Amino acid sequence: MKGIFITGTDTNVGKTYIACQIAAELKSRNINVIPRKPVETGCKLINGLLHPNDADLLLKASGSNITLDEVCPNRFSPAISPQIAASHAGKLITLNQLVDSCTNSISQQNFLLVEGAGGFYSPICNQSTNADLAKELNLPVILVVEDKLGAVNQALLAVCAIDKYQLEINAIVLNKCSSSSQNKLIDNVLEIKKFINYPVYKTHYKQNINPEFYSQLLSRL
Repeated sequence: MKGIFITGTDTNVGKTYIACQIAAELKSRNINVIPRKPVETGCKLINGLLHPNDADLLLKASGSNITLDEVCPNRFSPAISPQIAASHAGKLITLNQLVDSCTNSISQQNFLLVEGAGGFYSPICNQSTNADLAKELNLPVILVVEDKLGAVNQALLAVCAIDKYQLEINAIVLNKCSSSSQNKLIDNVLEIKKFINYPVYKTHYKQNINPEFYSQLLSRL
């Protein structure tokens, strides 16, 4: 099964933004991308139904003909940790359920793109974290890091965690999430590369990822 698991150092670091870029690019290369965002919180009520905005963006970017329910079967209104949101809704979500929802109807011809919820160690369901889901799926990981002061520490902590789970890191993407200026003395890509040997890329919330990223992504799968 070919695919990637997209995680981050925290919530709101741009995972969905990066995931959508990847999905759209792979689609343009005639790769059949199947997106999965197995659980999403902070969903708004639209026409009586909870709408998972991130999952909807992934589905549109991939151009897949699957349903939004298949992309994101677990949706909750409070913008809080998934397992807490599920508890308040009187629902129990297990790791096995999330794994099944990600892998159901996936064939060897598909490229499975899974986006987690929150950071790598954030709880995603009952007694399990994003790390546990990534391990069960056993997909290469793309780590998204907000490009700001402190990014080096956050990236290295996450890399250590991913390595602990013996998962392959396909790439690290530093994403500048806002238009605010950054100290010109800071080069997080250069600093991170001093400590690890994984590919590191940099992007901006209004820019596309370097095309080289996709070449190495596919070559490492």
